[in-house]
Amino acid sequence: MVLIILFPFLLVLTVTVHYGFLTRLMAILDTGWAQSIKLITIICGLFVAHVVEVVVYAFVYYFAHLIPGFGELPGTSFEDWINTLYFSFVAYSSLGAGDLSASGWFKILYGLEAINGLVLITWSASFSLLAMNRMKFCQPCSESDSIE
Repeated sequence: MVLIILFPFLLVLTVTVHYGFLTRLMAILDTGWAQSIKLITIICGLFVAHVVEVVVYAFVYYFAHLIPGFGELPGTSFEDWINTLYFSFVAYSSLGAGDLSASGWFKILYGLEAINGLVLITWSASFSLLAMNRMKFCQPCSESDSIE
């Protein structure tokens, strides 16, 4: 029951965070900065957005273990923040490393975080491509550059 309430909240929260980062990063395209600085700033900003989203899920994992019957991570303690954060990074990136395995509702939350992470990562990739296109970063070869 908790997951039915929790996941839509997490989905809306992470999508809103991501959208907020993207709108602020879009403003960078209109600055007078050099293209390389714009691109580096955008890529670093996207990375920070993903880390923030992973931390949101890590907080949920960290506190969800307090709910009786929600599940656990065998072989590790949820009191250990590093393991909780690592578990969230693995789930978000869809890496699926087998050194930590979830039980109970954590299995479902793990899978849902993976889908959410995949969608947000591909959104970032699309945004990066659109930003480079808008900066005319990838110019096609002109006719004079062609080899005959």
